[in-house]
Amino acid sequence: MSSRGSAGGDDTPGFVLEDVPPVVICVATHCRPRGLERLLDGLDTLTFTKCSLRSVTIVVVDNDPARSAAAVCEARAQRSRWPLAYIPEPRRGIPFARNTAVNRARELGAELLAFIDEDEVPEPSWLEQRIVVMSETGAAVVTGPVLPAFEGQVPPWIERGRFFDRERHRTGSFQDRAVTGNVLLRLDLLAGVAAPFDERRPLSGGTDTHLFRRIVSEGHKIAWADEAIVHEWNPASRLTAAWLVRRAYRVSANFSSSEVELQPALRVRTARLAKAMARIAQGLVLLPVGVVAGRHVLVKSGQLLATGAGFIAGMTGHELEEYRVTHGS
Repeated sequence: MSSRGSAGGDDTPGFVLEDVPPVVICVATHCRPRGLERLLDGLDTLTFTKCSLRSVTIVVVDNDPARSAAAVCEARAQRSRWPLAYIPEPRRGIPFARNTAVNRARELGAELLAFIDEDEVPEPSWLEQRIVVMSETGAAVVTGPVLPAFEGQVPPWIERGRFFDRERHRTGSFQDRAVTGNVLLRLDLLAGVAAPFDERRPLSGGTDTHLFRRIVSEGHKIAWADEAIVHEWNPASRLTAAWLVRRAYRVSANFSSSEVELQPALRVRTARLAKAMARIAQGLVLLPVGVVAGRHVLVKSGQLLATGAGFIAGMTGHELEEYRVTHGS
């Protein structure tokens, strides 16, 4: 990438990042045609005032054997702002769909790969902000915030508990992880790897966690772009205590499973076990408080207990097959 104007950054008047390499935006979808339509609407609104791209292509990989995304993509292909490629991937499992997307991006000659989920919608500057941060920091990967949106009425106890809030960081700061809900990476990081997303765990999730932790372990940097925002739409089926506790278990199991596989040293396992016991202790302390304080505190207690249990389960290779069920449409 090259730039025109002062080296002062994107706040400098007239600054333009020129000749940005071809970008492929990858979307894996399973039985969410309404969400996919909403996402494609959002991708049509992308703006570029700080960089000049050679090309943008959208690759949609349909992981539904019944091809529920085909009609949406066929209708959109005629009026999409960007070239759109539709690929069926009947092997059930999100890593199969993601790997199929990566392989098509290679065929298209992409140098930059963006991932976004089909239950999300980007803000107009989403892609550009990540490209600018990648150029300014020299990071191989750029990630950013995922903010919650809701399809129905949000129960008061969920609002009080702020269960869908996620961490945010300073733009340009380096992180130790990323997920495919909001990420941009150089495709050359995956060179020579036929299946970068682990296909041994097709329905458990966490294969993106594993990939990006491996990338960090190889010495590459992940930078944060706080202005590169996507909004994740949450259906009513996620607004339950059971789903929130289950998610805490799944995420922690995925994380510790990846950690011990990539860093099998005894000290790493010991430290993770200590963190697991600490979370369980915190959950037990909070449990009686929740009886008095209300449901939101009880659920936080359950999440802490589930997080500790998930850490231990992941260390022993046990993970939930979360993606047997699709939430939303």
